[in-house]
Amino acid sequence: MITTKYIHVWIVGALAAFMFSCGDSEDPILEVPPVEEGEIEINGGGTTFPNSVFINLSKEEQLPVRRDKWDLAFSTGTDFKVLINGTTGALAYSTGIFDLNTVGEEQAEALRSSGRLEMSFTNMEAILSVDLPSNPLSAPVMGTVNSTSSSNQVFILNRGSFGIDPRPWKKIRILVQDGKYLLQHADISSTSFSTLEVSKDKEFNFIYVSFDEGIVEVEPKKGEWDFMWSAGTSITPFPQAVNGTLAYPFQDLVFHNIYGNVGAVQIMEADIAYENFTESNLSGLEFNIDNRLTIGSNWRGGGGPNVSPTIRNDRYYILRDSRGNIYKVRFIALTRDGERGRPTFEFKLVKGI
Repeated sequence: MITTKYIHVWIVGALAAFMFSCGDSEDPILEVPPVEEGEIEINGGGTTFPNSVFINLSKEEQLPVRRDKWDLAFSTGTDFKVLINGTTGALAYSTGIFDLNTVGEEQAEALRSSGRLEMSFTNMEAILSVDLPSNPLSAPVMGTVNSTSSSNQVFILNRGSFGIDPRPWKKIRILVQDGKYLLQHADISSTSFSTLEVSKDKEFNFIYVSFDEGIVEVEPKKGEWDFMWSAGTSITPFPQAVNGTLAYPFQDLVFHNIYGNVGAVQIMEADIAYENFTESNLSGLEFNIDNRLTIGSNWRGGGGPNVSPTIRNDRYYILRDSRGNIYKVRFIALTRDGERGRPTFEFKLVKGI
């Protein structure tokens, strides 16, 4: 375990080594040791939970970003895949039509009247219109963008209204051109469309696009955040729903950064208390890097029309960040002075690199 004393010695030694080894033209590169422990109140923005918040444990940092800042997330991986904004409750519908200008109010009105493209507890088909919340790139609602342009159909997009003001529906079509994405988009009733070229940047998991502002900055670089707290689309088993799975809006989701190689595992207090968990307990742990809902909604329970949710104090989580630092994380408050959207967690370094 790194102590304050050792941090001081390390810094002095690093500076001395730099003075003797670096030439005048070289810049110093100092690796700052990971933060040992801390407590963070997440700035979700309050009762209307307007923000998604990215957390970096090793730097004890958080980055709040408005959930409605973006509409589409373009994967930087080998395949060409695009996600819709699940944090706002967005849904997309495949029209089976390949000309953007021939899709209009007729198709949209049918979806509106049926409720097929609304995120609600009563929409038993919602799971068919969202990216899989646990691992969205494994099952994106819009599939993989085909390199053959004529094979890519038009989608109608409800941009979502979970905790935010409703916005106009859109029609979109995405192509691949010269190794880049080509986004075509318009309002539902429009007879023309706008085009935006989106290039990949491997330092990030996704490149984010707003229909109103173009390319926008949302999440940090893929190796610089561990988990995100946000409202968003979750799933639960429900026999009456299509495929036995209900997609529904949830206020307090925690997604760990599976695409940035962050792993997570849940530990029950009955097995070993948070205070007693040390490096010796890491042996045999299997970190989940495929299901970003490992923490998900599991850290809190209850909630309903007449019941307030509460922290589940019978569990905590072990996170391994992209650099290999391992932390234990425990949520200790759901609100600040009774106000939702400002939960607090504590964390402590179990093993540093």
